[in-house]
Amino acid sequence: MKFYKFFIWSNIPIALDATAWTGLTYKILQTSPNLLMCALSFCFTWLFYTLDRIFVRESDWVNNPEQTQWYASQTYLKPVMLCVIVLLLIFFSMYSILIIPILTGIVPCLLYTKKIKIFRYSFSLKALTGMKVIMVAFLWIVLTLGLPGIVLKVNWLNPRFIYLSGMITCFIMVQINTNDLRDIKGDTQDGVKSFAVLWGDKKARLFGLVLIGSGIFFAWDLFNYLSLMFFSVFLITR
Repeated sequence: MKFYKFFIWSNIPIALDATAWTGLTYKILQTSPNLLMCALSFCFTWLFYTLDRIFVRESDWVNNPEQTQWYASQTYLKPVMLCVIVLLLIFFSMYSILIIPILTGIVPCLLYTKKIKIFRYSFSLKALTGMKVIMVAFLWIVLTLGLPGIVLKVNWLNPRFIYLSGMITCFIMVQINTNDLRDIKGDTQDGVKSFAVLWGDKKARLFGLVLIGSGIFFAWDLFNYLSLMFFSVFLITR
């Protein structure tokens, strides 16, 4: 039971998910996976989600009290995170071309919970409708699709790449929207206007089905139909 909690709550499955999407990008683009890029996806995703869990918000105690308490007791996480940061710095010294794109994804997410002031006006990104799903999906797309595309110097207008972009965007938004269904109570309390909060459980699930249908449309010529069907069933039943 302790190992199960460690595996599930330590964000390893989420990091593996990002690694799989990166590997899929290379597969669809018909080239051998870059192991360093896959490692980047794993390390960066694990670090980002772990940072999010360590800096506890009030809504975390509402959504996942047991998991939040577990994070508070894991004293080894900060030293491990420091090691991961060092590894990422070494990676970016090797691939300096990726620094600006990754900052493009990171900065909006770091500003997500902050008050942004422009002249006399101030607003919070998390108070904007659906921004939670949109911003997290954007970060995943930069990491799992944009960075490999830059390294491979792909033609961004290649129809195959466009369909892949649409498919990954839709399916990642499904994953995020599904998690938001669990967090409705805490997000409502925290002022986060996710689609699940705004529309309620049933309409948010319908939105997820629309996303799955859109993802299937983009993926139709990229996958074996049977594997695509099984993957869609997996997303629907999450």
